[in-house]
Amino acid sequence: MGLQGKTVLVTGGSGGIGRELVRAFGAEGARVAFTYHRDDDTARRLEQDGSGRVRALRHRLDEEDGAARVLRAVTEWAGPVDVLVNNALFQPENPELQVCDLAASPWRDMLRWNIEPAVEFSSATLRQMRKTGWGRIIQVSSSLVSQGKAGFEFYGAAKSALHGFNRSLAFSAGRSGDILCNVVVLGLTRTENNEVKPWFPEYRDEFLAGSPLGRLADAAQVSKMVVILGSAANQVMTGQEIHLSSGTVAK
Repeated sequence: MGLQGKTVLVTGGSGGIGRELVRAFGAEGARVAFTYHRDDDTARRLEQDGSGRVRALRHRLDEEDGAARVLRAVTEWAGPVDVLVNNALFQPENPELQVCDLAASPWRDMLRWNIEPAVEFSSATLRQMRKTGWGRIIQVSSSLVSQGKAGFEFYGAAKSALHGFNRSLAFSAGRSGDILCNVVVLGLTRTENNEVKPWFPEYRDEFLAGSPLGRLADAAQVSKMVVILGSAANQVMTGQEIHLSSGTVAK
């Protein structure tokens, strides 16, 4: 797919989907850097499995100038970033924030930290891509933007902002070289992390009731599609929303 020797940055690379993204890009011969917040053990294992071609970088979404620091580290390690996947997610302990009780909800954090880091990473990597004349930027979003769900008003609003940002970013990037920008919209996805959550069985049944497939995508399946979008195999698709949500959202 033309990723041999390319440099890929995956934010939020130690979670269920993030891990598979790191592995999938690495399997194509790319050098993969990824950010993570807490899970040192998983980060170290991914580095070890990568045989020197995977680099873990601790990063908090609310870190001042964190994107610039990460980009400097990646560039020193492997050169300019060719592919960016904004996968990191700010999620409070209770994801269902109450819209009628703003005082008790970290809603500003939900909005801010699900938007600003993605914008900062996109801006910084686009500057590098303009110099090299090639790049792929992928924002990871959620089908909740279109479907909606009680308690997820602020999460949906934050992810919606990335869709508008990406559409205009595609115009800015596309006039600067072979630089393509897309949003991957995920539905409920089968991961080790999700399957142990207490809300998972009920939400799974609710989600699959509207799915033509009647089954969830898993993280490895999703990652394969992201790799295609982030590779030279994707030559013209940009400014688009690609739904990998078991058919629950039709566009």
